Amino acid sequence: MELSPLVTALLAVAVVITVAQLLGQLADRLGQPRVLGDIVGGILLGPSLLGALQPQFSAWLFSPAVRTQLNLLGQLGLVLFMFLVGLELNPRLLQGRIPLASRVTAVGVLLPLLLGLALAYGFEGWQPDLLPGDHSVAGALFMGTAMAITAFPVLARILAERNLMGQPLGTLAITAAALDDVVGWSLLAAVVAFSRSGSALGAVPTLIGTALYATVLLLATAPLRRQMERRHRRGEAPGELLQTVVFSGALLSGVATELIGVHVIFGAFLWGLAMPRNEALHRWLALRLETVVLRLLLPLFFAMSGLNTRIGSLYTPQLLLAALLVLVVAVSGKFLGTWVVARASGVPPREAQALGWLMNTRGLTELVVLNVGFSLGVITPELFTMGVMMALITTAMAGPLLARLGYGRVTTAPPALL
Repeated sequence: MELSPLVTALLAVAVVITVAQLLGQLADRLGQPRVLGDIVGGILLGPSLLGALQPQFSAWLFSPAVRTQLNLLGQLGLVLFMFLVGLELNPRLLQGRIPLASRVTAVGVLLPLLLGLALAYGFEGWQPDLLPGDHSVAGALFMGTAMAITAFPVLARILAERNLMGQPLGTLAITAAALDDVVGWSLLAAVVAFSRSGSALGAVPTLIGTALYATVLLLATAPLRRQMERRHRRGEAPGELLQTVVFSGALLSGVATELIGVHVIFGAFLWGLAMPRNEALHRWLALRLETVVLRLLLPLFFAMSGLNTRIGSLYTPQLLLAALLVLVVAVSGKFLGTWVVARASGVPPREAQALGWLMNTRGLTELVVLNVGFSLGVITPELFTMGVMMALITTAMAGPLLARLGYGRVTTAPPALL
């Protein structure tokens, strides 16, 4: 009996979320962030394993019609996740050691960015097929951005699990990560604008439009923020209409930034930033979304990323060496940039090393950058695969290295983003 695309899509969703849940729990038991299991689950369901072992079943379960539906749901999950990221980025996090954190962020972003650009231009001469011919500059910028990024949600989760929140190391790390998040998303917006316009000059109107939109959004949402804060002070939860405005606003804000010329994720991120800076209210809003987003929609985003990840495509010694170089440049750039600044600023050796490994964590943030670049056609499937492997390894290595430094897991962290 031939099943309809809708029925097949529902089966695919059930398979994806089940695999993600099982591997997420396994990752958690192994002392790793749940996002690691989600990413691995997406890869295993793609051509790297399921497609290689059961190509006919994989082609049926993830047919083009089904992939279209899964991609839509995955992108919806990504947009809502970016709203949650903006919601969690509290300016209070920046009231810690701002001067030192600013130096850490500046060098910790600039060094891996430059190393990533240098590596990309090295590939252009050595492995030119890794970067599409018409998009080599944009591809190099995406590679540099991918090297410079830090996964703020994953880093916050690691700090909570190790009871480091409020400690000097935790305060410095979360402040630097928050600054890194703002710089990283701004950098990605600039790279997307450049990629779509084809020139630095052509990207200027898009960036100006984005800045103007962010300013107008902040001013226009002031009545919404006041209304939400008044209800919260009275002990009242946001009503159904107010909830609808908040959640639909995230989607419409994404539409606005897409029309401006950057990407839908930036609009959702800005909408999250525009919400009231009230932690209790944030948790109330987040709890309405986290289960659906993190356990249902976001695994579909990982599955689509996994379908684009082809580990078997790295079949030559040259490509394997290129993948190793991507990993080495990513780790050395982020770790050394952070560690050198920390040590030069008087941070003790153990804390400086721990800070370097924390800032080296990529997680889902890396996949967002890679997927944006892949969707724009500026990086090849092989380079995308290398980036996914780098995200996996840099996320997985943080926990064991921190434990070796004496920062092991000491508590079960409260529910958090990934």
